[in-house]
Amino acid sequence: MNSVEYNLPIHQSPNHQITKSPNPSRSAAILAGGKSQRFGSNKALAPWFNGHVIDAVAQAAMGACQEVIIIADEPEPYSYSGLPVFPDIMSGLGPLAGLQSALRHAKAERVLLLGCDMPLLNSELLDLMWEIPTWAPVVIPVTPQGLEPLHAIYHKSLLPVVDHQINSGNLSLKSLARDIPCRIVSPADILKICPSFECLYSVNTPEDLARLKKIARRTISTSHSWKISCLASRAF
Repeated sequence: MNSVEYNLPIHQSPNHQITKSPNPSRSAAILAGGKSQRFGSNKALAPWFNGHVIDAVAQAAMGACQEVIIIADEPEPYSYSGLPVFPDIMSGLGPLAGLQSALRHAKAERVLLLGCDMPLLNSELLDLMWEIPTWAPVVIPVTPQGLEPLHAIYHKSLLPVVDHQINSGNLSLKSLARDIPCRIVSPADILKICPSFECLYSVNTPEDLARLKKIARRTISTSHSWKISCLASRAF
């Protein structure tokens, strides 16, 4: 089966070049296969330009990581992508169980955990997060709405902590992030790259999807105008 061609629009600064990172210490895991109750169907596979929402997430992840995997209990819907798909170790327990599987299966010591429903992800912001020097086991953005645990980097040393939290019945991923040392990516740092926190927006309803497509089209138009302006200035 042929792999999907990742050439979808990505939300990014006009002067940021997306290239596949040569750094072998970077893995990304995309959590897919949630219930999508408010959306009405699998939002990861909702149409996004010439592909699906999850394809845009994968492309942005590929711009910052060497390895990209998908965590989903049903691998078949994502087989077209050519990416490795791993199930939850303990099925039906939500994002924390997805993190558990990601930490077990990813090759790198640190894993970027991403939701499958964030098509405006910005590879420049992901690179910024990877390049922050820190001893903390988590690097996580914070916005006026709070922590963003599905846009965060986790160290594999957290696996016993995650196992214990699941076994104790606490399935909150945000609770994990609140209870352990974190290196925070501030709102001010995010806004330097991502206007209005748009790259952290997620798709929960069909109306959200339509709104994010409008933002993506605006970004494409802005980037195109910027390139034309640069070419014109060089002509003189």
